[in-house]
Amino acid sequence: MKRNVFVLSLVLILALSSVVAFADEITVNVNIDSTKVEFNEDLGFPFIDENNRTQVPFRATLEKYGAQVEWNNESRVAIATKGEIVVEIPIDENYIIKNGEKITVDTSARIVNGRTYLPIRPVIVAFGSDVQWDSKLNTVVLTTEPVDAEAIYFTANEKSYNWDNYDMKATINMSIDVPDDAGSVQTQELDMNMDMTIFMNPLRAKVKAAMPITVMGTETLQPIMDIYMTIGEKGLTQYMGMLDEKGEFSWIKQTIENELFADLIKNDIETIKKNDELTRKYTEDVKYFGKYTEDGKTLLRLQYTMSGDIYKEMFGQYSEIMPEPATEQEAMAAEMMKSLATIDLGDLTYIIYIDEATGEMVKMEMDLGDMIAAIMPAVTGMLGEEMPPEAIEIFKSIKANMVTEILNINSAEDFEIPEEALNAQDINEMLKELQQLETETEVEAGIQEEL
Repeated sequence: MKRNVFVLSLVLILALSSVVAFADEITVNVNIDSTKVEFNEDLGFPFIDENNRTQVPFRATLEKYGAQVEWNNESRVAIATKGEIVVEIPIDENYIIKNGEKITVDTSARIVNGRTYLPIRPVIVAFGSDVQWDSKLNTVVLTTEPVDAEAIYFTANEKSYNWDNYDMKATINMSIDVPDDAGSVQTQELDMNMDMTIFMNPLRAKVKAAMPITVMGTETLQPIMDIYMTIGEKGLTQYMGMLDEKGEFSWIKQTIENELFADLIKNDIETIKKNDELTRKYTEDVKYFGKYTEDGKTLLRLQYTMSGDIYKEMFGQYSEIMPEPATEQEAMAAEMMKSLATIDLGDLTYIIYIDEATGEMVKMEMDLGDMIAAIMPAVTGMLGEEMPPEAIEIFKSIKANMVTEILNINSAEDFEIPEEALNAQDINEMLKELQQLETETEVEAGIQEEL
């Protein structure tokens, strides 16, 4: 304990005695109209200051931006001119001056190792350009001409409504910290790799999934699963096949007969319209992060936030119109919908890539950790159990990132559901048989006791 305190004290002393206090030891990049600004030892490198603001080398950045730069040594003021706008940036002052007008800022320019650094956002905004911070890539994105990020996103969304079919590769990387009996924390990693083919009219899907699990540095590959799903007017049927010891697929199927559920996920014009209205209502803070090249394509990188309230509205509306459950399965589904309508899932932030040539979305990245941590206690509650506090804390440590790639839009290869899957025993029938067997066993045990 004493050693830990000493180490912590030493770290604090070093941090506080630094000439420049860095919020994070990260490499910061600067892109101007999707062109990376190159820095070196002579020019200096961008950094994050103690106010969590990005400081950039004055001359290298502003000249690349297209401004003329000057330095007034007497007044210690950096001056940048572009067009009719002149911005003066005094050193160690929490303001800048635009065409004679003082503008208060929340950090200050400074001189470090003989180089002048300025807070990039207020200076570039003063020139009328857009500045965004791409936290995933640690990149300051400067855009000299306005870009309507919302229009790009919603146009891409509308295009996806017209897809007849497509392939999708999805990778989910999860890790969770689990304490062992000795009091140490072991990180368990679970990766899920899925290859999907989706046809929209009628809605059906083919999924091949593999789940490598890493525990204490040792990776084990879980059996590959094949999943087929079909959506009809009366509900959902899914066929699940898993490789057995002989390397052959063992199949089961499950049918959820619920017309309202089927209506919720079908792909007709009315449903598309409702989904589009909800998406527009709850989409927030769409940002443009510039152009990137991947596989010979120019991709537009965007970020947007989806308010968690969208799920409350979706599940709330659905639970209100659900009929009285006639079976145990329907009762569980109804309870699940009611519970999901009350859970605060938080906001979800998405990174998406849009093909500049087609205007279609081709890739998506998202963080699922907070959503999983919020859902798990509710799921256990629906199963009639309360998740213990220690388990809740474990789930708070979960990290989960998902990356999806969309391929072969309107040219995916068609598929047929295997005959052995179609003829598989329904899991609902299997559960009924097991329940009946348990009842018969209990009755027989009771008779034996009486004898």
